[in-house]
Amino acid sequence: MDILEAITPIDGRYKEKLSGIENYFSEYALIKERIRVEIEYLIKLVEEVEKERLNRLPKDWKETLRKIHEEFNLEDAKRVKEIEKNVGHDVFAVVKFIAERLESLGLNELKSLVHLGLTSDDINNIAYSSLLKRFNREVFIPSLIKLLDKIVSLSMEYKDTIMLARTHGMPAVPTTFGRFLINYAYRIAIVLEELYNTKFYGKIGGAVGDFNALKFLYPTVDWISFAKHFIESQGLEYFPANTQILPHDKISDYLSKVALIASILSNLCRDLWMLNMLRYISFTFSKSEVHSSTMPHKVNPLLIENAEGCFDLSSEILAYMNRRLISIRLHRDLSDSVIKRFYGLPLSLIYLGITNLISAFEKMLVNKEAMYIDVRNHPETLSELYQLYLKKIGFFDAYETIQKLTREKPEKILEEIKKLIPKEKFVEIEKLTVLEYSGEAQRIVELLAKEIESLKKKFL
Repeated sequence: MDILEAITPIDGRYKEKLSGIENYFSEYALIKERIRVEIEYLIKLVEEVEKERLNRLPKDWKETLRKIHEEFNLEDAKRVKEIEKNVGHDVFAVVKFIAERLESLGLNELKSLVHLGLTSDDINNIAYSSLLKRFNREVFIPSLIKLLDKIVSLSMEYKDTIMLARTHGMPAVPTTFGRFLINYAYRIAIVLEELYNTKFYGKIGGAVGDFNALKFLYPTVDWISFAKHFIESQGLEYFPANTQILPHDKISDYLSKVALIASILSNLCRDLWMLNMLRYISFTFSKSEVHSSTMPHKVNPLLIENAEGCFDLSSEILAYMNRRLISIRLHRDLSDSVIKRFYGLPLSLIYLGITNLISAFEKMLVNKEAMYIDVRNHPETLSELYQLYLKKIGFFDAYETIQKLTREKPEKILEEIKKLIPKEKFVEIEKLTVLEYSGEAQRIVELLAKEIESLKKKFL
């Protein structure tokens, strides 16, 4: 199929930017991971429960088994799908495929033990948790670290670049561009640490989680201990409170953190968009780029807008998933199955958004002069200082006094204040300009940058 025939732009328009994500969320990746889990369970079952069979197996039986997974390719996956068309069950098709391979490898001794005592979700929950864990560590966290480093670097570069802060869209008081950026960096770093420390869970337990068949077949085996050790051997945490399926609580918690990151980054995109509108920042472009089909002069913040859309859509889908997947009817129903197959959609979207946001930062130009002029043109932003200074020296009605002056005689505010206070007091505020009124902004940038580096050391 040509990418132009793809139903979603994830596999079409944006496929190039998402190269490699298919290793975690494609059906091929899921089938291959199911193969791995089935084989690892079979090995543990033979080694710990069916030990008498070991004498009838070749010395390299484990290596031979694991090669079924290691050498699994697209043609093998197509064979699994061919079997599924006949049996109508995706996991059972995997079981039949492994049985075929065992026969061809001369390991008929093990055919009857494949999937013994398990239910489909015993395989699926481990496969999904393992794929999500790998995506988190191998793709998502590295992309966030790259973005974080870029924002911190820009924050330090522009830590003393004066910029007019706005509340309710209106001029407030001066801050710095670096201070604006470092806020986002710190917020990202806090959630990033939580994402890094996320534990992914798994379970096995048979039909409804009670090991009914396995306990009958092997009454002397401690199946709870067996399950715990097997899950931990897969790099997961054992979750003992389950039915036929693993409760989605822990994955929902993870998805909610990813959704939080998406929401924070969407907010950043909107803020950058507004700074671009104010001409504080702009973005470079190639000569061949067209930004409007009718207005030749247009240069739009395309990457920022694309990233914002990605983050918003990702956040909404993740919010639905983490809420809906917690609910299941009694011991099992299949309504969750189709939803889980779409894990890759919101996670691909947030990754695409991060990629575009990084590209936007790399193309960003900072207009220090525009920021400087805007601050200089709003001397009324010192009204906060004036009214607080008057209060400090004893003027109880200072707020009302300054408010009236800013609204009626803004250009004469200092002249009017001079009439109210002693000359020696007036000198203190007369020499202050709005360009110097940024408080601890620069120091906060430096402190937060250090704090972010300390946080990163915990997971790098």
